[in-house]
Amino acid sequence: MRASLKKPFILSCLFLMGCMKTASVVNANQPNWVNGESSKYPNSMYVVATGSASDTERAKDRALANLTRVFELRIRESSTTRQDVQVVNQNGSESVNKSQRIMQNVNIQTNKIIDGARVAEQWQSPDLTHYALAVLDRHQAGNNIRQEIARIDKEADFELSTVASKKNPLHQVAVYQRVLASQDQRDALQKTLKVIDLSGKGVAAKWNRAELRDRLESALAALKMKASIIQDSVGGLDKVLKGAMAKSGFPEAPAGLAGYGLSSGLEIQSPTRKDDWYWLRGTLTLRLVSADGKVQGNKSWPLKVSASSREQLNQRMLAKVEKKLNQELKETILGFASVE
Repeated sequence: MRASLKKPFILSCLFLMGCMKTASVVNANQPNWVNGESSKYPNSMYVVATGSASDTERAKDRALANLTRVFELRIRESSTTRQDVQVVNQNGSESVNKSQRIMQNVNIQTNKIIDGARVAEQWQSPDLTHYALAVLDRHQAGNNIRQEIARIDKEADFELSTVASKKNPLHQVAVYQRVLASQDQRDALQKTLKVIDLSGKGVAAKWNRAELRDRLESALAALKMKASIIQDSVGGLDKVLKGAMAKSGFPEAPAGLAGYGLSSGLEIQSPTRKDDWYWLRGTLTLRLVSADGKVQGNKSWPLKVSASSREQLNQRMLAKVEKKLNQELKETILGFASVE
């Protein structure tokens, strides 16, 4: 009887000793990088980020993702200052769709910069939480950024060298627009490089952005547009369009000197009444045509206004049109220019 009792007891002890040994390995002393700087991967030599989760793979993924965000935030600071915006009408309501182009550029740049990042260490806490440390050599990251800056500079040089050969003035505008957009990306990379490169120098810009903007404004003014009205259901659209053109940097050119025709139309629906309020819906259209009759671009905006009296609707619709054109005419023309 006693012998039979000893065997389970010994097995139990062996099992507990095995568990204790495993626990002592898994739950070793907390490494310093969990809540502070790693002694093995110091901030002076590495860009680091940590991640935690209930399992190992997720902790590693989070650590690498957090390392990526260190760079994404810097790049996005400048990259998202310019966005392509398209206004669409769906089920009678106006919505704005922002182009994914900027985010794609951010992701592409970030992937190039963090090429070489790796998970260097892992640890599991007594509460079974998994931790991971992702690291990237500062020297390597700096070289990656410098290569990306060099690529942007090379492309800008090529783009600017083609301006004189562009017969279509709108295409000249497109060149300056693309180069300025690339300089936004370059500026973000430069900011990131100054953080990674402890000397804080980075790579000096090759092109003066103020000068590039002046070139763009001059190219826009050289478009020499003539305004025309296709349809005007409320009256006063001609004056509003010409005013928006002047504010956007392209005053109307005489008919004989105009290289482009900028036409606009405003079509409205019959007013409706709901809950003691009158409502008026309409569609504002814009079209740019070159001297040879080729359509360079079309844009439309759904509009809606309300008033306590029917007599106020047309005036409020015209005010809405004026605000829309003053805000978006220039960006719309730039959008037309980007399509060669």
